[in-house]
Amino acid sequence: MKIEIIDRLTSDGRFYYEWNLWDGPDGIDHARGFATDLVQAFTKIFEWHERIGADYAAEVEQDLKVARNFIQNNGTNSEPTD
Repeated sequence: MKIEIIDRLTSDGRFYYEWNLWDGPDGIDHARGFATDLVQAFTKIFEWHERIGADYAAEVEQDLKVARNFIQNNGTNSEPTD
């Protein structure tokens, strides 16, 4: 996981934060956003980190079901009905 937070100024002189998150097993999932303070920025970063992790966990779970089904069916490539 890589996090980048940059403080910026609006045209009328107010601060805001731009954040970037690169996450996932291969580090290529990218989320980007803006926040008015650091607490909001980190909150959004952690929300996206959890979403990306949940997506990968669901993919792995489905891959395991397919692999189990393949083994149970003696190598035929049928999808699980579950």
